[in-house]
Amino acid sequence: MKSISNFLKAFIIIVLILIISYSFPSMFAKGGMDMDFHYLNFLFVSIVGMILIYDFYKINFFKKILFLFIVSLFAFISGIYLVQEIFENIYDNDYELYIRFNDVVFKTNIIFYGVLILIELICFEIIKRFYK
Repeated sequence: MKSISNFLKAFIIIVLILIISYSFPSMFAKGGMDMDFHYLNFLFVSIVGMILIYDFYKINFFKKILFLFIVSLFAFISGIYLVQEIFENIYDNDYELYIRFNDVVFKTNIIFYGVLILIELICFEIIKRFYK
C-alpha cells in the first residue's frame, strides 16, 4: 500500500476546506443552516479524517473506523462550541447578525473548518503516539 505524502495531504485538505467554505452556508450566521448541512459537515470531517488516518499501518481496519468515528464526532461537537466561544469573544453576543450583514460568511467558515481539522489532527497525532 502506497503512502500519501504530507504535502499532498495538506494540499487536499486545504482545497477541501476552501471548496466547502465557499459552498456551504455558515451555521454561525443569522438563520443558521438546514439540518442536512450538519450531516454534510460531519461527512466532511470524516473524509478529512480518512485522509489523516490512511497511513496508520499498525492499526487494523476496524480500529481505524472506530477511531475515525469517535475522533470526527468529538472534533465536530467540540469545534462547534469552541468556534462559537471565539466568535462571541470577537464580535460580542450579536455575532450572528454581524456575520450575516457584513458578509464574512466565507471567513467564518474557513475558521470553523480549520478549527475542526486542527482538533482532528491533534487527536490523531495523540493516537499515533500510542501506536508506535
